[in-house]
Amino acid sequence: MTCPICEAHKNPEEILYENEFWIIRKANQNLEGYLYLEAKRHVEFWHQLTLEQFESYGKALHKGTEIVEGYHPEKMYMTAIAERVPHLHVHLIPRYAGQTPGIEHIAKATGPGFPKPM
Repeated sequence: MTCPICEAHKNPEEILYENEFWIIRKANQNLEGYLYLEAKRHVEFWHQLTLEQFESYGKALHKGTEIVEGYHPEKMYMTAIAERVPHLHVHLIPRYAGQTPGIEHIAKATGPGFPKPM
């Protein structure tokens, strides 16, 4: 089986930031500032990471939050599900004024995405 996240990592145009163990990519869900923070190496579970990879995660997460904050959201959600795509990744999901808060927003963002503007 081919991993879509591993495949996406082969396209440098999709990568906004990377360090030794992590990649940040823009999510294609029609929500400005929505990012994926993904393990470079194909791992499926948090317990498969080394201490060095966890330490590096903190730096990558910090960079991701800086990028999201540049879009000036009202709130930012983080979630790690990894059910549909079994490659460890975290969703950094901004929520803007006028958008429904909470779980509904996360479900829409991680599911069908937001409609494209007319």
